[in-house]
Amino acid sequence: MRRLAFTRQWLGGLALCILFAVIFAWLGRWQWNRGQAAHGSLQNTAYAFNWWLFSLLSLGFWGRTLRDAAREVGLPRQVDEAGAYGALVQEAQRATAVAADAADPEVVAWNAWLTELNANPRR
Repeated sequence: MRRLAFTRQWLGGLALCILFAVIFAWLGRWQWNRGQAAHGSLQNTAYAFNWWLFSLLSLGFWGRTLRDAAREVGLPRQVDEAGAYGALVQEAQRATAVAADAADPEVVAWNAWLTELNANPRR
């Protein structure tokens, strides 16, 4: 995960998230000051907490996205192993469905029509 985090793409994303976090923190401070002023309201104070939450969420979003990307990097080997098994299961399910559908003449006619359309697409 560290190797992935220090690529140009991920460092750029981190810089962008930090920029957003700083802007959101500044907006939270501004709302806090507005809420504490004589003409301020509880709504301004609540918005301050809202902006600070956005600041934390922007950094959390980057971390979560990085973690998900790191999991996907190790995924291809598992997908190949599971994919081979998954293909066998799908083939068995398809064979069972074809055997069940063969008893229904409407399904057989529909499949024949679709096969004909596939063979002659400009019909």
